[in-house]
Amino acid sequence: MHRLVALAPSLTEIVFALGAGDTLVGVSEYSDYPEAARRIPRVGGLEPDPEKVAALSPDLVLAIAEGQGRSAVASLEAAGIPVAVLPSGSLDAVLEDVRVVGERLGRGAEAAALVERLSEKRRKVREAAPRNGPRTLLLVWPDPPQAAGGGTFLHDVLTEAGGRNLVGDRRGWPVLSTEYLATTPVDVLVLPESEQTKEAYARAFREGSLSRGPVSKARVIRVDESELTRPGPRVFDALERLAAAMR
Repeated sequence: MHRLVALAPSLTEIVFALGAGDTLVGVSEYSDYPEAARRIPRVGGLEPDPEKVAALSPDLVLAIAEGQGRSAVASLEAAGIPVAVLPSGSLDAVLEDVRVVGERLGRGAEAAALVERLSEKRRKVREAAPRNGPRTLLLVWPDPPQAAGGGTFLHDVLTEAGGRNLVGDRRGWPVLSTEYLATTPVDVLVLPESEQTKEAYARAFREGSLSRGPVSKARVIRVDESELTRPGPRVFDALERLAAAMR
């Protein structure tokens, strides 16, 4: 396998983590880790450009099952370009993605070793997590306020780190009303932070959805956005950091 295109930053990170970064000839717009990924040609953002992908003559395209790139994947498959659509929605799926990518790239041993290391981190976090942890929300965006609900890998991160996800019974990425946030008892608020999102959250605390009621008094844990919100190897580092901050 010599020419690979990854349609999600998490998949780019998996390829690099397996020591196969030099096989990547195209990546998604937001692939910025590791540093070497920034120098690889872009093939589009949330909606990849099938023509850009095809122009790179890839031997294999990696895509995730969740997201807005389904039409691009269908176009590539119709053009006869091999596409591996990988599972998403849980930490188990992240580990499966590592295994599958490793197998497709002929790096099964490297993938098995990486899965073992990540699983060990996860095991230690789960063993140390409290049985009845704080009532928690993980907001992926403040305006409108959108949270990680059940059936998402971030729900796994939140609950395995020791939090009780207040919207765990709502699947996907529910948008929460201002009234809900102002009246629901929230002990801990987890925020994915980056230079691009910092001001939006600050504004929500000053005058928006996070400025009144119990949520305004919740303990805030900020975690690097690219680590926390990408279902790749680094999400297990975010899991460790979040668990430590929860204690």
